[in-house]
Amino acid sequence: METKNAVKTGSFSLDSETEKDRIYSKIAWRVMPILLISYIVGYLDRVGISFAKFQMMPDLLGGNIAMAESVYGLGAGVFFIGYIIAGVPSNILLSRYGARRIIAFLMVVWGTISMLTMFITTPLQFYIARFLLGIAEAGFYPGVILYLTYWFPSSRRAKMTALFVCGIPVSNIIGGPLCGWIIENFDGLFNLSGWKWLFFVSGPRAVIVALIIFLFLDNTYSKAKWLSPREKSLIDDDMQKAKVSSDNQKAPVKEWTTQEMLKSWNFSKMCLICFCTVMGQGGLAFWVPTIIKDTGVNSVFEIGVMTMFPYMLAVVAMLWAARSSDKHRERRWHMIVPFLIAAVALVCIGLFHENKLVVMITLSIAVAASLVPSPLFWSLPNAIFTGGCAAAGIALINSFANIGGFISPYIIGYFKEITGTNLAAMSVLAVMMICGAILTYSVSPKLVNK
Repeated sequence: METKNAVKTGSFSLDSETEKDRIYSKIAWRVMPILLISYIVGYLDRVGISFAKFQMMPDLLGGNIAMAESVYGLGAGVFFIGYIIAGVPSNILLSRYGARRIIAFLMVVWGTISMLTMFITTPLQFYIARFLLGIAEAGFYPGVILYLTYWFPSSRRAKMTALFVCGIPVSNIIGGPLCGWIIENFDGLFNLSGWKWLFFVSGPRAVIVALIIFLFLDNTYSKAKWLSPREKSLIDDDMQKAKVSSDNQKAPVKEWTTQEMLKSWNFSKMCLICFCTVMGQGGLAFWVPTIIKDTGVNSVFEIGVMTMFPYMLAVVAMLWAARSSDKHRERRWHMIVPFLIAAVALVCIGLFHENKLVVMITLSIAVAASLVPSPLFWSLPNAIFTGGCAAAGIALINSFANIGGFISPYIIGYFKEITGTNLAAMSVLAVMMICGAILTYSVSPKLVNK
């Protein structure tokens, strides 16, 4: 039965679920490919260092290779210090001036910094380059999480967020073999090492994507010329419904101020859960190639090909979990179970670090399970906190969480250097996954299952 406010167009009712699906599918096909490609490019610039490491560390350290693991781990982690510092200002700028200008500008800046990394010659310069890259990339991820709230209601957002965060595994599926191929085949060309060429190509790549963003990405659905007035009206209606409490459809959700949000225990929980998430996926992101190399694989290209398999499984797991979470309007257990699976798999990586088959199986499970909670997590704070604090809240949570991004790569490098194995480091990451599961369970389902 149609409601009295239903608007018909052709054989469709704008109030029908079929028509809603069509409109949001239209939005997704227009917006999500641009965001996904942007994230892939940015993430490649961020973690390409994990492949460059094999040639770059000997060049930077000369004969003092004993320090390679800790120097690399610190450099990988320093990225997140810049990320933390610039996260909130970047997100406020994005909310004020729009995604198109700010994201395009950030991509040009981080592409330039990544390209200039080819000229570093000392560990200190390595740290500085990584720090500056973190500042440049800081606004992108939390900015897109906020940007998605301008296009999709909460009931559809987890799937879109998961699709965006699939840029992490997709970039590794594409980037692993590509990075390995560039390093091996360009090595020595014009007397430049392969790792220098890897950074050189990142600049033009980022500028091209920045141009696409500036030309084709709209700031909000209300500004999109490719949506009809009726389609915008339906989205308006959905957005208004999303602000209504799930417990009382007539009572609006509390509009939080920034001060109230910061004092809330739920805000602290969000920061800690996101911290645990980043500890797991951040630690693995920079060390997957090294973990594979430790099983006896020497070819950088072969290592790149082998990194595809954990991330292929991750794509399937992330999309399935997000779809299931939206379908059942259930958020917590879709995060808790992957947290616990990741904890077990991480310990197994450390226990059987020399067995190639076992390492690849457990590494694939650990990577996939540690990535699943990431897109689902953002449905939690977005469901709890509304109003003017949303932009700052998302950026603050992301900034705090990325302290884990600084700690986890360094922990792995430090323990690997002093013990010769990954067991201690993997055990620390496993504990963080268990903490993430416990904290997620402590969140009230009435607040987040929307």
